[in-house]
Amino acid sequence: CGNGEKKTAKTMAAPTKEVAKETTVAPTTTAQKTTPGASSEAKEVSLADTQRVGNDNLGYVNIPKDWAVLKVPNDPNAFQYSSTDKYNILFLNTYHKDKVELNKGETFGAELIANRLFSNLESDKEQTGIKGVRANFAGEKAYLIKVTFSDGKTLFEWIFQKGDIVYLVAIEGTEEIVTSLRPVLEQTWGLDPKTPGK
Repeated sequence: CGNGEKKTAKTMAAPTKEVAKETTVAPTTTAQKTTPGASSEAKEVSLADTQRVGNDNLGYVNIPKDWAVLKVPNDPNAFQYSSTDKYNILFLNTYHKDKVELNKGETFGAELIANRLFSNLESDKEQTGIKGVRANFAGEKAYLIKVTFSDGKTLFEWIFQKGDIVYLVAIEGTEEIVTSLRPVLEQTWGLDPKTPGK
């Protein structure tokens, strides 16, 4: 997800995967320092230590204050923020009903997009493990794809639908950062630019 090459909206849909239900609750969390080689020293992450980023098309979410826009040369429309070392990356995207090509027998929705993304990630030669589960994300029923890669990175992608739009919120980086930012992302995503979770 972080390099813009792992996303797709045109691949064939994979068969629906059996998913487990998952829930999480935590308003504050602990995050490891953002350098990949950092010690296990950790710092507390709270909403006071975050900034709200996004736009009306993608939604808004809170991320650490020191993260900055990450420009993607081959995809100027990509919406990505990264930690100062560019190792940990947040990615937002949307899929609109009128812009997604459907194959015969397919129905537009979060499940279709999740299956396509899962299939694409499953065929990535760098992935060492992939799992799809059902989860709650910002009050919505979501599909969560969890992936580990051979370079040590972890990727979580949440796919959920509001109206005719399917939203994607993804975080890629160290397992500690992904795990610790998860509750912040789950609780703060929303369509309101000022109010987390609304």
